Amino acid sequence: AKSEEQLNSEKSFLEVERAWLVHKDGFSSASQLKSDQDLPEGKVRIQLDYNGDVLEVEEDDVEKANPPGYDKVEDLAQLRYLNESSVLNTLRQRYGNNLIHTYAGPSLISINPMSPLAIYSDKVIQMFKECKTEDMPPHIYSVAQLSYRSMLSTRKDQSIVFIGRSGSGKTTNVKHMLSYFTKTSGNKQVITTEKVNAIYVLLEAFGHSRTNLNSNASRFTELISLDFDASGGLISASIQAMMLEKTRVVRRPDGEPNFNIFYHLLMGSDSSTRKDLMLDNLNEPNLFVTQLQKPDDKSKVIWNKIQSAIKVLGISSHEAHSLWSVLAAIFHLGTASVTRGTMGKSLFARPQAGQKAAQCLGTSSEELARNIFQGTSSTSIRSKSRDSSFRSSDLTNLPDGIDSLHGFVIGLYQEVFNTLIYMINRCISDPIANTFNSVYILDTPGFQNPASCGRIKGACFEELCHNYVQERLQLLFHKRNISSQYEKYLQEQVEPDVGDLDDIGSPESMVSLLDKQPGTRSSQTDLSSTERRGLLWLLDEEALFPGASDETFVERLLLQYNQRGSDELLKRGLGEKQFVLQHFQGTNPVLYNAEGWLSSSREDVALLKAAGNILTESNTKSISELYSSSRGPGSTSVSGSVAGLEGSISLRRASSIRRAFTTGGHAGIKRHSIALQQKFLLDGVLEQLRRTKVHFVQCFLPQHGAGLCDIVGRSASKGSNSSTSSSIGSGDSLSLEANNSNVLMNIPLVRSQVRGGQILDSVRLFKNGYPESIPYALFWRRFHVLGENANQGLTEPPRNVDHLKTAVSEIFSFLDLDSSAYRLGNSQVFLRAGVYAHLEQERDDTLQDQITNLQALCRGYLARKKIQK
Repeated sequence: AKSEEQLNSEKSFLEVERAWLVHKDGFSSASQLKSDQDLPEGKVRIQLDYNGDVLEVEEDDVEKANPPGYDKVEDLAQLRYLNESSVLNTLRQRYGNNLIHTYAGPSLISINPMSPLAIYSDKVIQMFKECKTEDMPPHIYSVAQLSYRSMLSTRKDQSIVFIGRSGSGKTTNVKHMLSYFTKTSGNKQVITTEKVNAIYVLLEAFGHSRTNLNSNASRFTELISLDFDASGGLISASIQAMMLEKTRVVRRPDGEPNFNIFYHLLMGSDSSTRKDLMLDNLNEPNLFVTQLQKPDDKSKVIWNKIQSAIKVLGISSHEAHSLWSVLAAIFHLGTASVTRGTMGKSLFARPQAGQKAAQCLGTSSEELARNIFQGTSSTSIRSKSRDSSFRSSDLTNLPDGIDSLHGFVIGLYQEVFNTLIYMINRCISDPIANTFNSVYILDTPGFQNPASCGRIKGACFEELCHNYVQERLQLLFHKRNISSQYEKYLQEQVEPDVGDLDDIGSPESMVSLLDKQPGTRSSQTDLSSTERRGLLWLLDEEALFPGASDETFVERLLLQYNQRGSDELLKRGLGEKQFVLQHFQGTNPVLYNAEGWLSSSREDVALLKAAGNILTESNTKSISELYSSSRGPGSTSVSGSVAGLEGSISLRRASSIRRAFTTGGHAGIKRHSIALQQKFLLDGVLEQLRRTKVHFVQCFLPQHGAGLCDIVGRSASKGSNSSTSSSIGSGDSLSLEANNSNVLMNIPLVRSQVRGGQILDSVRLFKNGYPESIPYALFWRRFHVLGENANQGLTEPPRNVDHLKTAVSEIFSFLDLDSSAYRLGNSQVFLRAGVYAHLEQERDDTLQDQITNLQALCRGYLARKKIQK
């Protein structure tokens, strides 16, 4: 029942035509006025609510507002008037009431709350476990439960993909989801909530770092595999880690530190550990670790958590010490630095620090120097000769071998990270488990635009790689939730009122610009595109081309794509090495600075092998045994391709997927190309996801600084963005009275994420189309019980397709469903959103009645037998 206040609100709404006025800062609530005076064509007259001004505005700038009964709806597809302003208003209303999750048709939107919320307790988990699918409120647990039930009912692998910007809360949501699976279907002997927490303590230490956009940003892609038995029990799990931003160990954007683990070790470990690793003097200049602060209680607390996590995961003290030894060696190598000797050869600038590094690695300083600097001169000369500014007179000016030291240190850290993943999988994997189906969870570094945090120099190569991954995932979203639906309607000759696919933008053109392979056409009409190549391929070619430089790479890129209307994808920047990519259909343009890209896109495989060999051949037994076992027999963990591949039972079940990972990784390794490794490894991940039913979670930032809320605090986030307050204030005065959301959400920022994520297109297709489709035979087997009178005499579905279609049609006629709720295709029945859940409820009620009647008959029979005796 509605209150008197609600009834009055709805009455006043119906008396006036409510609308939204769209503007650059957001939207404003208004009333559309009916005027007797003639208005220019395409103009309407409105009256703003917050100041009463009457304006004549363009008709296209006005959108219909929904009645008050649609406030804070759980699913955007439920809105009567589905438009951008109504979607933003709903998200803002819900966010202002701490409802951070919202259904967006087939996917879920999750907005970073910027502070802990009490919505992840065991009691909430139990509620979702026992809740019917159609009754589940929007929550990260509802996605987990939906994927789990879908896996059990269809016996098809499921996957959950997180898409969003850096700092939007993807990794936090993944942790909550893993906790849900372990508490509802986990095997206490294999994986527990305690183990999940321990895993992320270590992953956040070794694979995360603070960035200008995120206080705890993941710097690698992880594909988590949860393996279930026939009864739905979680019996094994594994993590495949790939595309680690390993160059962060040696170089980073201005103002950003190294991986967290270095600071935890140096500032939080006990004095005996530091003494054992010769880390007593931390004040000397270091190439790899930013200036250290004094040890504090917080650092010690984190270090104690790391020690506890190691014990929970069954990592021995000798194995842990082997990890700390390599990390200490990297620190000492940063202190040792590089200089040039009398004979022009590179050597350690501080030999004493080099000796400490060798001691930590279990080798001699001479052997360590030989592995790092052997062949430095010739390699560096070749590197120099690729630069167009290099002259023959510079041959006497040999570089000091710093590139060789960088390559070796990168190899050491990659080995440490791979070994950590190996030990985690060793703890949570069951090699003899009998797996029936799996649920995959994909977590990647978020989209990054340095300009949003004031870094105006431009994005670096590593940030381009992260943004490329997000573009590929958005393309997967587009294909699964939009284009594949249109293709299915066309194939099945179903004609819903959903508009034309050509009117909907696609990320495909941007993805093609980034990774199009030479010799392939972008489209059937653009024949000249066969000569073009994607940015990653172009970068790989330029890095090999004599005389090429960062400037020539940018010039060649612009020459290829700055024609035939490509301005909407790529634009020239202000500097010679700068260009702008219009990511997510132009909603998020990013300025890139290509300085150093040619060298960043290549890797010295010899140095990576040398780093691995020096660990496996270490004189320290614990180090050689650990790193040898983590690599496995015949392993080629050069450059990291994929860490944890051996621990995946689900990958062993699908050899073709496994080949996609290994072949792609080796293809990139053969070309010594980091850029192409990104493409090939991502190809393997997406190939694996395409074989599953994919569930998407779109993670949003409410403010540009939301990812830094751990550092600045929620109150500081409010005050740090003055434009947020003004833009939301102009957005709608109603919310100022209702709640505090006007200072919590930056509407222009959220609007760009809604547009870039194609939320409106997806929800509109879900609402107006037929998102659920079932083959006729499967539908008849499941629901013929609802129309037994219509299909009398049939015990099996007819084999003839036309007869089967007729039988299904008779079921619908018997149920007296509205004809607009379903469509009959050539081989499948298509249902409106919610119809399938309604049929399932009808089926449950019918079966319950039949079982109750059967029980009554049985009890009556037994009672009569008892009386006769």
